[in-house]
Amino acid sequence: MKNNKVLYGIIGIISLAVLNVIVFLCIKEYTISRWINIAGLNLSIIMFWGAGIIAGDESEKFLGYARFPIVTVYSVLTFIISALFILINVNNITLSIIVQIILLGLFIIIICINTMSNNVSKNITNTDKTNYNKIADMAKRIELIMQVVDNKEIYKKIEKAYDTIKNANVTLKEDSTQIDNDIMQAIGAVEVAVQNNNYDMIEEQTKRINDLVAKRNLMQ
Repeated sequence: MKNNKVLYGIIGIISLAVLNVIVFLCIKEYTISRWINIAGLNLSIIMFWGAGIIAGDESEKFLGYARFPIVTVYSVLTFIISALFILINVNNITLSIIVQIILLGLFIIIICINTMSNNVSKNITNTDKTNYNKIADMAKRIELIMQVVDNKEIYKKIEKAYDTIKNANVTLKEDSTQIDNDIMQAIGAVEVAVQNNNYDMIEEQTKRINDLVAKRNLMQ
């Protein structure tokens, strides 16, 4: 990745150098308006170059996928408009400044909105992943209990609790920490009951598991 960043840097420097050489060789008359649009040209290259470096970073893959298209649109649009203003020699300082500010302002606003949306999405994704891991752990413990049960009737009761847990919702709007702890306690009670052949306790705790998971599912 370090080598890639060096290559991105070389590409960016060369691009800026070539752009400015072409501009200064082709333009004979320089106005304030043209200088403003030349700055816009350079900014478009720098923004695209910087986005390329960030998008290539493994730790910023999410940023690259979500924001790189936005940066690309801004860079291309700014480049084209700035180049046209330079070529047709728009000798209007106010117009040039307003156009550049509008382009940059819209870009910043869209990036901010995108960032807020991405943060919400990442938080939801992380929460769902945590809930998924909890459910997987619960199901694994129940599955291990089932492997040592010989009584078919008891096995079916535990299997029903297993199926209930496996089908539990992972997308929840409320904090399920307390109820998850209660489910884990019930699973622990089933483990002890199986070891002691306490069938009444097994029936009671498997029913409790089913009820707790049903209650948990209402948190969606």
